[in-house]
Amino acid sequence: MKRQKLIVIIVSTILLGTTCYAQKNQYTINAGQVPACTHVHLDDFPHDQTLPIIKGWGGMAVDINNAPAGTDFTPLLQGLQNDHCQVPHWGYVIEGSLQVMYEDGSKEVFAKGEAFFMKPGHTAVVIEDLFLVSFSPEDAMEELIKHIEQRVDELNGSSASK
Repeated sequence: MKRQKLIVIIVSTILLGTTCYAQKNQYTINAGQVPACTHVHLDDFPHDQTLPIIKGWGGMAVDINNAPAGTDFTPLLQGLQNDHCQVPHWGYVIEGSLQVMYEDGSKEVFAKGEAFFMKPGHTAVVIEDLFLVSFSPEDAMEELIKHIEQRVDELNGSSASK
């Protein structure tokens, strides 16, 4: 009887775990995975990255985005699914504003003092000089940053040769 209960528990755990991780656009936050540093000042973010990011926050990454008015993120997203960012972001706009455009044609503006959720399938253009903090699934952000860095290199290479 004990063996049967153990088998049921193991199979249930595997099925539940597989279901949680196998579904598209499902993200798991591990609150038990406490980062070594539980707080960080904006001045302490890395300065040598295209998108300053700190990883290891229970499956989430925190980043800061500081971009001047007129910045269009669309060229950096070319080559991703539907040429849009597929990573969800939760955050807060400290300064400025940006217009977010979604694959379905809808648009919204995030402005100073607003907390936001940016759903997958977006691109954006900065309306007013922007400074924001966002939180995103760490693994997805790592892939996005690799893509953005590659696009920056490609765009810099193509502009340097002109």
